[in-house]
Amino acid sequence: MTQIKPLLERIDSAWSGLSDLVAKLGPDGLMASAADGWAVKDHLVHVAAWEHSLLGLIKGQDRLAALKYFRDSHEQLSIALGELTDADLEKPYSHYQPSDPDDKRPVLGWVAGNTYEHYAEHVDWINQLIKESSAAR
Repeated sequence: MTQIKPLLERIDSAWSGLSDLVAKLGPDGLMASAADGWAVKDHLVHVAAWEHSLLGLIKGQDRLAALKYFRDSHEQLSIALGELTDADLEKPYSHYQPSDPDDKRPVLGWVAGNTYEHYAEHVDWINQLIKESSAAR
């Protein structure tokens, strides 16, 4: 009995459900968040990171490639931000994403919220996780 066909069918079915849900939410829906602070977009990135890890497993590659992804994305972002001017940071979100013309907030807020402010949140969560993990031992 082969397992791959039913496995792929199950994956495709669940993926379709997730993908359809995301499509129904639209761009604004990606920002919806729960009390724990996780937005829909955060869940999607989390799923993608775990799929990259699984891909590494089945291809016999380093499963910690998520660390490479983590470091590479930061490096690319740092380079891109280094090319901006102060005036660029004051341009509205809609300047960079013309398909979302309603958002007039300066992109600087998006940069802060997705970098150092976000890092601080995760540092707190990781430290709490380490504390709880150590206490359980």
